[in-house]
Amino acid sequence: MKKIAIVGLSALLSACVSSDYVTDVSSESYREDYQAPKVVEPVVTQEGVSEGITETNVQPTVVKMSPKPEKQVVKMTPSKKPTVAITPPTEKQKSASARFGYTIQVVAVGSQAKVEQFARKLPQNEQPIWENYKVVNGTKWYTVLYGDYATPADAKAAIGSLPQDFQSLKPFVKSIDTIKNSDYPSLNKLN
Repeated sequence: MKKIAIVGLSALLSACVSSDYVTDVSSESYREDYQAPKVVEPVVTQEGVSEGITETNVQPTVVKMSPKPEKQVVKMTPSKKPTVAITPPTEKQKSASARFGYTIQVVAVGSQAKVEQFARKLPQNEQPIWENYKVVNGTKWYTVLYGDYATPADAKAAIGSLPQDFQSLKPFVKSIDTIKNSDYPSLNKLN
């Protein structure tokens, strides 16, 4: 049907455009006849036996179903793990793996002599004082590092306890782990 409408519409439109164009539109239709299957009705005789359908030519449809097997629940007892004894590290282990915390970079100077001058002016209490040598953009630098703190907040609070001369140099918190993983990982303890 759609083909006829499309062909008819295109013919109509083309006829409108040109006055001397004539077309002959034809269509075909197709009819399909279905034949119903023949049904054989059984004939029942006086004896009650039917002809046409017998037990031999009829297959019974039997679906065998079995119940689903029940899921078995297995109770497991937890296995006992061996007891692990935690021992403190030995002195050799302590020296091999240094504690990586946070420190304060007090100043960076260009000579070894200035490092010692600044180190003498720092408080000489329990906190360690280190020197770190490095090269930045081709220039040699010696940094003076003060203290060993567990967190950056502890190190930042300790900046306030430094003498006023050092606070004017704008010291900042630096990770010891960053120094250890840099191109110049050496830390020389000065006290």
